[in-house]
Amino acid sequence: MAAEQAKDRGNRAFSAGLYTDAVACFSEALAIGSGGSNAHVFYSNRSAAQLKLYKAEEALKDADQCISLKPDWPKGYSRRGSALYALGHYTDAYRAYKDGLSYEASNEGLLEGLRSVEAKLSTQRAGTSYGASTSTSSPPSAANLQSFLLGSKKNMFQLYQFVLRSLLLLCFVNFWIPVLLSSYGAYANFFKLAMINHASYLAFTHGVPRWSAVYAQRLMLDPAVQVFFFCVVFWFSDPHGMAMIPVFLLEMVHYFAYLHSLLQVLGLADSTVVTFVTSKVLVPLTSVIITDPSFSTLATRAKWAKLYTRMPQVAANIDVAIGIALLLEMLLPSRNFLLLVLYWQVLRIRYMISPQLQEAFRALHGTILTLVNHPRCPAVFSVVYGKIHAFAVKMSDAAQQQQASPGAGGLASRCSIM
Repeated sequence: MAAEQAKDRGNRAFSAGLYTDAVACFSEALAIGSGGSNAHVFYSNRSAAQLKLYKAEEALKDADQCISLKPDWPKGYSRRGSALYALGHYTDAYRAYKDGLSYEASNEGLLEGLRSVEAKLSTQRAGTSYGASTSTSSPPSAANLQSFLLGSKKNMFQLYQFVLRSLLLLCFVNFWIPVLLSSYGAYANFFKLAMINHASYLAFTHGVPRWSAVYAQRLMLDPAVQVFFFCVVFWFSDPHGMAMIPVFLLEMVHYFAYLHSLLQVLGLADSTVVTFVTSKVLVPLTSVIITDPSFSTLATRAKWAKLYTRMPQVAANIDVAIGIALLLEMLLPSRNFLLLVLYWQVLRIRYMISPQLQEAFRALHGTILTLVNHPRCPAVFSVVYGKIHAFAVKMSDAAQQQQASPGAGGLASRCSIM
């Protein structure tokens, strides 16, 4: 009974987007009822929560535990496939989805996952064949290139996003090195393009806007909504170059991933120029973000997987730094009180549903505690910060409890939980 109660708390936390709390609750359920008949469900749910926290390896371990406990349960294979897909192990993910379908051939989650991984494998096979064809001086097939660019609605939308991100890259560079536009013009256009891109993504992913609670709940849990409102806040402000960086980093991961796939299709992924730029520019730059000594030795697919999992946390850290910078800006004549209030309100809302932002604030809290508790730091700073922190925690906890409470309805989950 206690294990089921812990699981129910985890489900509510998951539905509210509080994935760290969900993991803790499912872990509690496992600690109490690891030998019970529902242990496989606890592992399955924790796997889903771990994946939301971009901890794909932990999610895979939980999925494997789920399968070992109940090998005829399709959802365990769905969890395994999702984790392997996030890690970039598409062939293994394909096998996991196929294994699950052998138990339930009509399972929609498994079928959707299988379609996604088949699309990835198709792109990889195409890139490999094109690379081989260039070595024998055979040009890539125009039909295959057309299929990659325009073969489906998803392909066409990805091409559309690639064009938008190309323009966004130009605006970012032009802001720092004004050539075609003024810095202000480049700044405004940067956020306009980012808003158009994310609004388009939301419409493509969730369909046309509908006046329904389910649609609104699903929409609000999508990270693209958070980025959209972030862009709205800064679009109307005076230029803040630092505000462009988190959006730029998130967009460029997708931009260069698509560009790499396109180069594979064109048979240029292994060309001398691309190899030189990748090894001498991109890998050293990304190594600064990915603090892993083995990053440079990983295969290309593994590098992208690392970037996808790490970049949201980097962007969240910068988001918090922007908030601190706006606070310090209050000491300057150029201060903008309205921007400060709007931005921190956006941060407060995002904090409730973003595990990356929660982690960024925890890191900031630890750093500030180290400073204010230093022997040479006046005690008054520790007292003042303690009061500020207590107030912030009270505000955050009140909002989170309201969202997570059953009576409030919570936020609908995008991943099914038992």
